[in-house]
Amino acid sequence: METGRKLKLSEKLSYGLADFPEAVNSILAAFLTMFYTDSIGMAAGMVGTMFLISKLFDGVTDILAGVLIDKTRTRWGKARPWLLWLSVPTGLAVVLIFFIPQNGSETTQLIYAFLTYNLFTAIMFTITGIARSSLLALMTQDPRERGSMAAFGMFFGLGSTILGCSFTFPLVFHFGGDVMAWRIVFIIYGVIVTLGLLYGFFFSKEYVVSVAEATNNKEKLSIVEEFKLFFTNKYLLIALVMTVLVNFVTQVNSSSQTYFYTYTMGDPMLTTSLNLVSIVPILVSIVVVVGPCLAKFGKKKTMYIGIFGQLMGALLRGFAGMTQNVPLLVAGTIISGIVTGCLAVPVSTLFADGIDYGEYKTNKRIEGMGSAITSFSQKISSGIAMASVGWVLALTGYVANATQNAATNNGIIALYSWAPAVTLIVIYLILRFVYHYDQISDEVIRTLDERRKGQA
Repeated sequence: METGRKLKLSEKLSYGLADFPEAVNSILAAFLTMFYTDSIGMAAGMVGTMFLISKLFDGVTDILAGVLIDKTRTRWGKARPWLLWLSVPTGLAVVLIFFIPQNGSETTQLIYAFLTYNLFTAIMFTITGIARSSLLALMTQDPRERGSMAAFGMFFGLGSTILGCSFTFPLVFHFGGDVMAWRIVFIIYGVIVTLGLLYGFFFSKEYVVSVAEATNNKEKLSIVEEFKLFFTNKYLLIALVMTVLVNFVTQVNSSSQTYFYTYTMGDPMLTTSLNLVSIVPILVSIVVVVGPCLAKFGKKKTMYIGIFGQLMGALLRGFAGMTQNVPLLVAGTIISGIVTGCLAVPVSTLFADGIDYGEYKTNKRIEGMGSAITSFSQKISSGIAMASVGWVLALTGYVANATQNAATNNGIIALYSWAPAVTLIVIYLILRFVYHYDQISDEVIRTLDERRKGQA
């Protein structure tokens, strides 16, 4: 098969639309803590701890899902069929989260929240997310096509996340502002998730064949062997660390934004207006900015642009919170948005590069396991981010639906701005001193193509 082939527009769209579960996961990160604390009445610290425990549990299912996908063999491929099989169950799982019993005991509510949250995140979203992520390595090996696929994924993933974060509060208020209103809104989101996964299945195709398959050497790998292949692959390890850190920047900002706008800035509707302000620069970044940057500067320097731009935006937003300066907040939001693609798009391709590098070194590909561990890392960073919000609120004396004290406001600002800023500096140091794949990428792809043709 043509592993470096150009993909159709419909195929790139399929990769983007299949990212709707990720978008809903991000929307949950932004609103679920507040739904549990302010609408249901659950304790903030307890909710934060539940999220972290859930993400640790999620790690087990990530690994199992990776093994499952690596062992799947159907006429549709190894990853695609899971988008079909779990399309409806994933949409239903989204909805069930919000049917938590309002009048149940604290224990009943906690158990229900844990079970339904994990049904979506640890099972449905895990399997469909790993399957969809694996397609980046399975549909093409052309670096530019992968970058284009990642851009489509980011366009629809971030775009739908921002739209969801922008319209969730207005929709909830439109439907009455009560618990039933939250249920109606997330029924709508559940339907959208199902449709996105179905499109992802019907319009994608797996083209990449491993060297082992091309040479009829179909060696089966045990889970121990797959783990070893992952953790002895330096570029998969770098992808793992970078994914954790970049995802933490996004999730800690997203998870704290509703509290930041509501209590620090004093206007909950800023959640809508600021997300709408950000959507244009973010989409411009993904569609217009990142492609030329990758072509002119390469992957590494493009990520530098994203890091320093987002760092500037985070600092501006932090000072805006300290002074309650909305224009400064808008400026920080726009600056961060215009460079979002320059960091997020290249980072999302590091995993696929690591898979190619692993095959280059060993003649073995581990798309499922590689995607699983990367997915696990994303969820751990998301869990830490969501837990951090609950813990900081609890430690600083947060009181739901009331004016917050100075310690709580400072904690919210730290979560929303200072923590992302520090993390971005760490990302730069790793990229500057550890990552060097860009120097050997052409050799890797050329060698793999020669092996498939029996020339090496």
